[in-house]
Amino acid sequence: MKRILFVEDNAHKRSRVIESINSIDSSINVFEAWSFTSGCQKIEVESYDLLLLDVSLPTYDRSGAESGGRFRVFGGREIARKVFRNHLSCKIAFITQFNSFSDKGNSYTFEALQNEIASELDGKYLGMIYYNSAISTWRDELAKILKEI
Repeated sequence: MKRILFVEDNAHKRSRVIESINSIDSSINVFEAWSFTSGCQKIEVESYDLLLLDVSLPTYDRSGAESGGRFRVFGGREIARKVFRNHLSCKIAFITQFNSFSDKGNSYTFEALQNEIASELDGKYLGMIYYNSAISTWRDELAKILKEI
């Protein structure tokens, strides 16, 4: 049985993506994390076939009035780098609602970030999905990635 860790802070997006994964392949077990820190903690103690990461994440899980700490524009990318450095066997894919990213004077288009991540992660990278709840093309891209794990 395949195991996916989905790291996503947006509850609506998280539930829509998980519903889609379950409809594409009901035999996949999907585990959830809501922040950079909880995602890192889960990969330290469990193994997964795929990490599905949001590009931008809060540092900590949000709860009640808690903000989640510092927002990490490239939090998912930071998790992916840890996985790569530690030689974990899982594949990595990203899903984001943004088509451009900017942090500390560095700006990236969706395509530029996708190309840079692909070169950083070598054979572990399966792709980056642009999530838009108003259109369904992201589901097709997700299905292609799921077939590769």
